[in-house]
This record gives sequence, C-alpha cells and structure tokens, in this order.
Amino acid sequence: MIGHEVSPETVLVQAGSLASWAADRGVEIVPGVAGQPLPAPSEVDAVAVLGSVRGAWDDDVPWLADEIAYLRGVIAADVPVLGICFGGQLLARVLGGTAHPADGRHEHGWREITTAAPDVVAPGPWMEFHFDSFTPPPGAEVLAWSERCTQAFRDGAHLGVQFHPEITPTELETWVARWTGTPLEARLPELGVDVDALRAETAARAEASRATSWVLFDAFAARTGLVAGDVAADAAR
Repeated sequence: MIGHEVSPETVLVQAGSLASWAADRGVEIVPGVAGQPLPAPSEVDAVAVLGSVRGAWDDDVPWLADEIAYLRGVIAADVPVLGICFGGQLLARVLGGTAHPADGRHEHGWREITTAAPDVVAPGPWMEFHFDSFTPPPGAEVLAWSERCTQAFRDGAHLGVQFHPEITPTELETWVARWTGTPLEARLPELGVDVDALRAETAARAEASRATSWVLFDAFAARTGLVAGDVAADAAR
C-alpha cells in the first residue's frame, strides 16, 4: 500500500476501511511511502495506491517519476493495482489514459454517483475530495460516473476509483490536520466544505460507508485472486 508524504504509520490510518477489511479477510498490509524503497513486485500480491494532495499529472512532483516506474513494473509483473483518488488518476495515466486538473469539475463531500456495476460500486453516497480527474485507459470498462467526471474504471485486474471508499472518521482527521494553516483551509468555504458538518456526516455514514467499501474491496480481491470469491461472498453475508 502506497501513501504519499506521510509516515508509514499514517499510511495505515489513511487506509481506513481498507485496513479493517484486510484484517477481517486475512490480508496483510505492508505500508509504503512514495519516494522511499517499496517492496519488489514479486513480494506482493496486489498494490493499493492512496490519495495525495499532489497532482498525478504534475511531473514536477519529486517522487512521481519513481512511483510511475514502480507501478509500471508492478503491472508488467501482472500484480493487480487498486487506485484511490490520486491513485486512480495515476493508475489511469500508467495504463495509457490521462490524469489532469478537473478544471472546475472538482467535487468535495458526500456525493451520489451513477453505477453500471452495483456489485462493485454501489450508488453511494461516496466521499469525494479532488481537484484533479482522469480519462480512463483505452479499452477500460467504465463502472461509475458522476455529472462531473468518471468515478471508476476497471482494466483487467486493475481498478481505479475517483472517490474515497476507504474514508473513516479517523482518516478524515488526518485530512483536516493537513489542511490546517494551508491555503486550502482558507478555500474550504468557497468549496462548500464546512469541516464540522463534514465530520458529522462522515460519522453518521461510517457504518454504511464501511459496508459499501467492503463490497468494492471484495470485488477487487475476488477478481484478482487475492481472496477467493466464495470466501468474500460468505464473509459478506
């Protein structure tokens, strides 16, 4: 699991419901940080790429070239990748699509989406917090979308999503801590984000969000062989 510009311990916090899902399903998470040594593709069964305040399109980000090279190696080794928000944008880019600024189509807070694959991506609502977006790779299957952008795609074993299925109240606090004292904090009102209201809504939706996120993680894991399909189905009952 790859986090960005945080400690490995914070990566585990930011994994949110993905971490609790993995513990329940017997999947070991190895936290890594972009720009630092990561496990060889032969040492992992899947890779999850988490969010970042950086742009997946921005080649001036000092660690981005190394992360792109790493993901290309992972994909060449037939290791499945789950990309979340920034991770979904970067996955799209590495697979031949694009990552780019959202140009006014950014989304913040809990949003409904349209899904063509409710067994993978429920209609939501899902947590959104992004200023960038992606164009899916050529030939990828678009699984979900909103009025503003594509929300999920699948390319073989790989799955990229624009929203944050992993969000928990604890993870949200790591976001708030990073916003504090930054220009983004000053922009939150114009973006329609009331931090206290977002906290309250995230807490109120926590259990429903956990349940829908586990459906998504189970679908990814079953398709990739990370968890047997019958194990995921039995656990979901």
